[in-house]
Amino acid sequence: MNTERSGQQLAGRVVAVSGASKGIGRAVAQALAGAGATVIGGARTREGVDLPGVTLLPLDVTQEASVQAFAERCAQAGVDALVNNAGVGSFMPVQDMTPAEYRRVMDTNVLGTLLLTRSLIPHFQARHARGLGSQVVNVTSDVSARTFGGGALYTASKYAQRAVTQALAHEGHAYGLRVTEIRPGMVDTFFNATQQGESYKADWLRPADVADAVLYALSVPRHVRVDEVLLHPVVQDVAF
Repeated sequence: MNTERSGQQLAGRVVAVSGASKGIGRAVAQALAGAGATVIGGARTREGVDLPGVTLLPLDVTQEASVQAFAERCAQAGVDALVNNAGVGSFMPVQDMTPAEYRRVMDTNVLGTLLLTRSLIPHFQARHARGLGSQVVNVTSDVSARTFGGGALYTASKYAQRAVTQALAHEGHAYGLRVTEIRPGMVDTFFNATQQGESYKADWLRPADVADAVLYALSVPRHVRVDEVLLHPVVQDVAF
């Protein structure tokens, strides 16, 4: 990525990032701040999190009141872009799924994306009326268009996020909203209750790799819309 151009395009921007306390969200927040953007991060867990240059606010994307409070702070700060990153994983055979687990995954991955995006749409529409642009970047997964055994629940949530992303792109066209889906494959994070930096993840994508893709989508000129970015580590089997 052309970091000089990214810095030029992102200096002065105000970007909100959900799930910003660790993993991909943390890397995105750090990269944006490093490129000169004002970053408002949201996370359920903030204790002990050190993110220089990032305003970290409480945010539970499954709770409407929490989302609304976060969105109001973002709108007051003049946010021009939202990165929906908060998400959870769950992998099991269909016969082992429970309604509680279904709600946990769908509420975080799908409802959370819908609630946070919905809460900022009036602000983005108002920006458009003033001749200003806005962006939404949804970090989903490479499995937003494929599935596998044991992945019914998780991939269903990612398929749904992809549908939300694409529908929003159609709707947002009317008010100048550019919408992007970032679809990473295997990433070395704390995903699904694992530890970052474990030896078997040595050749996986790093959170910073995904952050680079997010920054690319946010830094292209205003006449350009990046619809989606699909990225994998070389060691992952090719699957589109």
